[in-house]
Amino acid sequence: MRCGWTLLLALLAVGCTPGRAGGSRKAVDSGETRKGIATPAAAPALALQVDDTTSVWFTSGRADTGAAGAPCLERVMEIRTGARVIAIPLLYTGESPARVNDSTIQVHLWRHCAPGELYRVRLGTGQPNRVGP
Repeated sequence: MRCGWTLLLALLAVGCTPGRAGGSRKAVDSGETRKGIATPAAAPALALQVDDTTSVWFTSGRADTGAAGAPCLERVMEIRTGARVIAIPLLYTGESPARVNDSTIQVHLWRHCAPGELYRVRLGTGQPNRVGP
């Protein structure tokens, strides 16, 4: 029985070694390659200045390839208001967001280097909501 536990622990340790899980995010953030595409490091960049205190920033990203085979970098965003930072979850884009009003921005979700569905994001929560194509 002791041998069985040792084997189980060894398998768990191998599955938890650095670089196994989350490797694609590391590759994009560090400027390494993913899917054979050389990707620049995804340094934070200002995407939209909403007002004097609120801004939207591109943060990390993922490398992808368009239908014609051209590479691109699709980025996620975060909202910064003073010291408060709100991540916008799972909304990768290749374009700058547009201001709708004082509390909302909108941007297209990108897949394979092309814009898709339009989403509106509440600046107070970072929650994206699908508007349409």
